Amino acid sequence: MKKIIPLILLGAIHASAQTANYINFIRQHQQGNGIVWDMSVDPIGTGPSALTLESDGALFQLWTIEQTAAKEYLLDQKIVGVYLPTADIKVTTLDPYSRVARTRVDQPFTVEINISGLLTGLDMPASASSVLLERHLASYQTGQPAPEAAKVLAGTPFSSAYLNANGKMVLRFEASALTAEDPTKASGEEHFVIRSLTDSSVSANQLASGVVQVWPEASGSIKGITNGDQLRFQIPQVELLLNDLYPRSDTYLLLFEGTQVTGADGTIVKAFPLDRERSESHVINVTELDSKIANDGTYTLALVSDTVFDRKLLGPTVTFSVNRTLHVNTMMVDFSDDTVTP
Repeated sequence: MKKIIPLILLGAIHASAQTANYINFIRQHQQGNGIVWDMSVDPIGTGPSALTLESDGALFQLWTIEQTAAKEYLLDQKIVGVYLPTADIKVTTLDPYSRVARTRVDQPFTVEINISGLLTGLDMPASASSVLLERHLASYQTGQPAPEAAKVLAGTPFSSAYLNANGKMVLRFEASALTAEDPTKASGEEHFVIRSLTDSSVSANQLASGVVQVWPEASGSIKGITNGDQLRFQIPQVELLLNDLYPRSDTYLLLFEGTQVTGADGTIVKAFPLDRERSESHVINVTELDSKIANDGTYTLALVSDTVFDRKLLGPTVTFSVNRTLHVNTMMVDFSDDTVTP
């Protein structure tokens, strides 16, 4: 039990309540045990509360009774005490990376919220019975450092809602709300914050926050061989353009016999593993293709990237044919003439 004895200021009493025809009193509602106590007071002045202030706080209501009509009027009320609610936020994605929640722009994630300490009851002020949940978005800018959380949360929220119940709440999002000219290339951060509400006796506070990093979908292309090429002898050098690879991913250049790339096993020509804290783009030279083709025929190259989410084809496949067989056409000529007599 917290032994705080507050002083109650009666300056809020309406002027008409200062006449002899009115009886003034303060009603104290103990929020933890439900005890209610009325204390008579003078029209102007201060005095100690009748009951000690416990950890759950107390609601003080200033009433006056007009004796002629025997009618009560509620003039003012305040919550006093350590009633600030508590909260925590946990963001979960399909990526098990532990340092920070991260995901891809097209992937779902959840936000788990736990709230405690909200008070319920008749005429509770909003600051005691509600908190504010805000969702903030911040896009990454090329060549710029990540935005500071304080600046992100100081801006206008993308959305907000009041929460007025204790316990756990789970919000599920099918994909990020970040936008870009190409929606698959949106990247940045989503911040979630819970704030207490302000009133005349309590200041607003940030109770909890959570963040998820959002990375774009990877893409890529194969250069050096064009779809439909017919190759005879030397296989050209191939170049891979890899864009926005997921921070933890394994990218492969695969070679398939024929034109089918689904339901068939491909040969790994080049592997490029990535384990970073940010999405990255790379240009890779491939010189191993010639050694992977032993026989003439039709082949297909596919550029794929494996992540915790799925295997993704990064760009168009390239189908080409190889014919290394040398054909020599010969003609035999007999210059002898049996009709000529020496």
